[in-house]
Amino acid sequence: MTEDEYIRYIAEFNAACAGDGTGFGAFFDHWYAPDAVFEYIPAAKKNAGRAAAIGFWESVHAIMQETIRPHTAFVASSTTVASEAPIDFVCKQDLEWVGVPHKKGTSFRLQMGGFYHLDPDGRIRYVRVYSVYHPAYQVA
Repeated sequence: MTEDEYIRYIAEFNAACAGDGTGFGAFFDHWYAPDAVFEYIPAAKKNAGRAAAIGFWESVHAIMQETIRPHTAFVASSTTVASEAPIDFVCKQDLEWVGVPHKKGTSFRLQMGGFYHLDPDGRIRYVRVYSVYHPAYQVA
């Protein structure tokens, strides 16, 4: 995966989050192997396969609007991609995320590190996303 392809990947994810009509299913089908695993840290929750990954994304989307910002780091080989980027969330309801309470209508930022393992066709086979909340990452 090239950096330009990764930028398209993030743009398509953000579009699905924003409700562009394509949905998470089309996004998954375009970028992921059918039996891909999406792992979210700090929960260490593994979402194996299409239905589980889409269900996770939809559960997040039900309570927050997510936007991944341009990455600050990107490294890739023929089999692996690593990136770091801030992610902004707007809360659709009162909630607690990564141990921090947030009120409906407020926003917060996480710093995300993602490690993507690709199959020989360049589709994502396994991704592990680390999300960290810290007051220093918040938008002033």
